[in-house]
Amino acid sequence: MKPLDDLTVVDLTQSIAGPVCTQLLAEMGATVLKIEPPDGDAFRRLMDGNMFTPFNHGKQSLCVDLKTDEGREVVTDMVREADVVVESFRPGVLETFDLDYESVTERNEDVIYCSLSGFGRTGPYQSYPGYDPCIQAVSGLMAITGYRDRPPIRIRASLIDCGTGANAAVAILAAVRQRDRGGDGTHIDISLFDVAVSWMSYWITNYDQTGDLPERAGGNGIGSAPNGVFPTGDGHIYVAAISEAMYERLCTVLERPDLLEDDRFRTIDDRLEHREALREELISVFEAYRSADLEEELLEAGIPAGAVQTVADLVEDDDHVAARSSLVDSYNPEADEAVVTAALPFRFSSAIHDGEFSSPPPTKGEHTDDVLAALSYSQREIEALHEAGAVFSSP
Repeated sequence: MKPLDDLTVVDLTQSIAGPVCTQLLAEMGATVLKIEPPDGDAFRRLMDGNMFTPFNHGKQSLCVDLKTDEGREVVTDMVREADVVVESFRPGVLETFDLDYESVTERNEDVIYCSLSGFGRTGPYQSYPGYDPCIQAVSGLMAITGYRDRPPIRIRASLIDCGTGANAAVAILAAVRQRDRGGDGTHIDISLFDVAVSWMSYWITNYDQTGDLPERAGGNGIGSAPNGVFPTGDGHIYVAAISEAMYERLCTVLERPDLLEDDRFRTIDDRLEHREALREELISVFEAYRSADLEEELLEAGIPAGAVQTVADLVEDDDHVAARSSLVDSYNPEADEAVVTAALPFRFSSAIHDGEFSSPPPTKGEHTDDVLAALSYSQREIEALHEAGAVFSSP
């Protein structure tokens, strides 16, 4: 048994945010019916399927053409019986198919209906398309990322997408809990923009209190020094000596007691004022170390540090990744190849989830006929739907 094995979720999402949300629900036991257009989820074609694979485990795929009356009726039948509907269309699109929240609740008043979008269902930006890097730009995140004397840069991972999907899953679980306790169904409105703004939290609060705009600071952290990225003999390392005690231990590890006596570096405020001078002193020492060796010495001394690793380092050489089973075997249905991907980021002491994905990502339309049969469509009716071009199965 899994905690959500009594839930049926109709998944009308593509891209990353929606699939992250529905994969979390699927891996906790929900039956997730992924509705794909005739050409499949657009992200199946990106990076040879490697952008689709990590976020679509545990789901059943149905390929349906919503532009046909017959296809629209199939999905209508599905949402009529669903516990949860998750969609990521731009506001207004599903109204044309009578699959918007208001239309669905006329047939299923207890449904939990979650809409993910770039900017939400209200406000002047509601009709704008949402794309993770664009949201990084308009939320203020991009303005504080990069070096002061260079243009803003994007973070090259879909953090806003993934964060929005995870937040959506939490909201859905809260709504399920409320409904199970005698409450009603509900419409959840969550956007990439709202999530990104919430992540700018302390910068927003600080600006409100001080009027100071955060500046791009490259690899430097805030509030203390040394706190940032430093070159080593074979790469880079992040070091954060965020207290007086940590700075003292750092100087001891490096055998540089003179840095404790230097008037420029006596206090945190002094070190912040002379941050660049301190940086040059430390680089002259750090460059004699291998990153891994320096990291080990600093961590043993209780100083936060992390060698900057590549993806190859993470996959091939990281003992902690191996010990935590942070990577698991999977399957790329677009390339028809076994692949390695990231595991779910939580561990249970009970049997809720063992870290292995319950099933590989589906091929496009892999479960179309099986799901239709489960919805009591006869074989003859299923064949008629195929002939009408309303539904499609895997070749």
